[in-house]
Amino acid sequence: MGINKGESSRRNFLRTVGMLAVTAIMALWPSVRAAGSVKTIHVSPSGNDAASGSRRHPFATFERAEKEVAALKSSSAAEPIERVEVLFNGGIYPLDKPIVIGPEQGGTVAYPVIYRACGSTPPVFTGGRTITGWAVGTNGVWTVHLPEVKAGSWNIAQLFVNGTRRFRPRLPKHNYFTTTNDFETSEKGINGFYYEEDGLDPNWANLSDIEFHTLHIWSASRVRPQSIDARKKIVHFLKTRKYNQYWGSFKGPGWGEHGCRFWAENVKEAFGTPGEWYLDRPTGTLSYMPMPGENPETAHVEVPVLSQLLIVEGRENESVLNTLVEGLVFRQTQWITPEEGNFTPQGEINIPAAAEFVNARNITVRQCVFTQLAGYAMAFGPGTHSNMVESCVMTDLGAGGVKIGPPYAGYSMFESIKNDYKSTNELADIDKTSAITVWNCRIIGGGRIHPAAHGIWIGHSSYNRILNNEIGDLYYTSVSVGWTWGYEVPSRAHDNEIAFNHMHHIGQGILSDMGGVYTLGISPGTTVHDNRIHDISVFTYGGGGLYPDQGSSYIHMYNNLVYNTQTGFGQNFGRENIIENNIFANVLKDQVGRSHDEDHISFFFRNNIIYWNNDASLFSGNWESGTRGMKDGKPIQHYELGRNLYWQASGKQELFPGKKSLALWQVENGQDADSLVADPFFENPTKNNFRLMPGSPAAKIGFKPFDTYTAGPCDPNRLPKFAVKPVPTMYEINALKNIPPSDGSSINNKKIIKK
Repeated sequence: MGINKGESSRRNFLRTVGMLAVTAIMALWPSVRAAGSVKTIHVSPSGNDAASGSRRHPFATFERAEKEVAALKSSSAAEPIERVEVLFNGGIYPLDKPIVIGPEQGGTVAYPVIYRACGSTPPVFTGGRTITGWAVGTNGVWTVHLPEVKAGSWNIAQLFVNGTRRFRPRLPKHNYFTTTNDFETSEKGINGFYYEEDGLDPNWANLSDIEFHTLHIWSASRVRPQSIDARKKIVHFLKTRKYNQYWGSFKGPGWGEHGCRFWAENVKEAFGTPGEWYLDRPTGTLSYMPMPGENPETAHVEVPVLSQLLIVEGRENESVLNTLVEGLVFRQTQWITPEEGNFTPQGEINIPAAAEFVNARNITVRQCVFTQLAGYAMAFGPGTHSNMVESCVMTDLGAGGVKIGPPYAGYSMFESIKNDYKSTNELADIDKTSAITVWNCRIIGGGRIHPAAHGIWIGHSSYNRILNNEIGDLYYTSVSVGWTWGYEVPSRAHDNEIAFNHMHHIGQGILSDMGGVYTLGISPGTTVHDNRIHDISVFTYGGGGLYPDQGSSYIHMYNNLVYNTQTGFGQNFGRENIIENNIFANVLKDQVGRSHDEDHISFFFRNNIIYWNNDASLFSGNWESGTRGMKDGKPIQHYELGRNLYWQASGKQELFPGKKSLALWQVENGQDADSLVADPFFENPTKNNFRLMPGSPAAKIGFKPFDTYTAGPCDPNRLPKFAVKPVPTMYEINALKNIPPSDGSSINNKKIIKK
């Protein structure tokens, strides 16, 4: 009865699931007209916008090709068209403004418009600018003078050398400073913070260009100083930072932690470590301390200048339709911290994306690469539905991978319907963000500027499908669903599916209160299944593989493999969630957690296998208080456990609340009927192999075998041929981290060790 039986058929099934998602999107496209013509436009970096756009005489820019698309559409009323194709030769396409695809440049109800790569070399659309003319000083520092910077018309906050992200000088060089309290709070926010250690200097050069980067509980803030009082140890902000609630406080959450960790970034006096750079804005001088072996004559130094690269945006009554973007690379966006600083309560959702979609339907982004970004890769805003992201790679991200739905923060929205959080329920169906599929993608190496970003975030949005993706090397939650902290109805995030994903190396000791899959609010019809989730490490608490947070209700979580996480399953408060047929293994703190008792069923927890090889507890939180009455002389609690298989590797039997045995737990608490305490007979749990051997007692609890080792991209051959490399970071990583190779074929899974 081994779970590994039939892996070939399993792989075929996963591929079929993904292809069904593709087919569902493509079915919405117009049927091909056999009698229609294919209109082809060619573009090349060596082309000429004054040319004809033919294969021999290509255009040079995306913008010129779009004008030709619009001209073809407006002049082809009498001529049937099968499709319009814009083919891009490989090479670099520098952008001085974002590409904008509007209704005139998109498809129609009759035929699609396709923007795709042509040839084996990918076309790269970059928002970066190359820096040349370096002079080398006697100390080995490279410098270049930038008159636009000195004139105040240009600022730089990110820099790449030979394709590798470099960072500005920070203090302390290692570890963090510590805040102790807020300074001058009001209804408008916080004006500063007190700090603990010595080392902050009020005489630092270009003081207002320094950024204090603070790690709160599950969020982070960047603020600029107006002054530093070294005697009283106060940093006074340049402008008030919004929000003064406990989760954004500088005194810590009050749960035993002392203050918050922070560092000073962009300190001129700290410059000098190889790989660091500094921009002296008053003089316009950019300095770089090279890494060993780097040569100013051969090094390729780039700085991003655009915050967005692609905007697909219809108008309120005219959507962009039936458009495919395929095989393109989008590289380098910038983020400049504003004078008022930056802070958002959760998820860094105010941070813009390189590619944004507004009022767009039946759009597919296929086999594209998004890399070296300051924010998110993609965001789907108002009026977007029935769209697909397929077989894309998103890596080296300042924030996260994909944002879906309102609140509509960070969007350009030139002519579209505006941000309207309160009236989301009043929007017509066509204006709601829904039915977005993200399939067969890799999202690796995020949060490098905004650490609280998600791999994939779904806000007030429904009918979305997150399937067969690999999401890893992040500092916060991999997939988040919902945006309501409680039981607000009607639900605005329902019928979402999170399935067959591989999520790993999340948190890494940077933030707290996160999950592999994290949910909020009433979510009927939402399912979380067949995911492989492992290696989640937090700073203080949280870190569940499956984490239904406030108000999460009516969610079905099944067939998930969770191991080497801080918590296996942990619910804050919610209603009637079904947690069944999962494996929770070698969780480091609490296998199963329950925070609040309410006057309804919190969850049904059944047919699960719980195995651990450490001294962590089985249950944590609230398991004894609150009953619905009595049955057969036993209390009926606001949760139901049954037919589970428990095993602590040492053979310990007193596992249940109050150090009870299973038998006593069943008698006194009326829980876990037909459950067992027995070795599940995993093949090799010390090597994270949790397939069952023949004869496993799991059959006795009705456990149905599954194999999530095939979770993640089910068709690697469809992914772009783009090597995903380890992404540099400025954070102090408190967990062992092993990033998989570019094909995702293997992962060296090690137990998380908190320093």
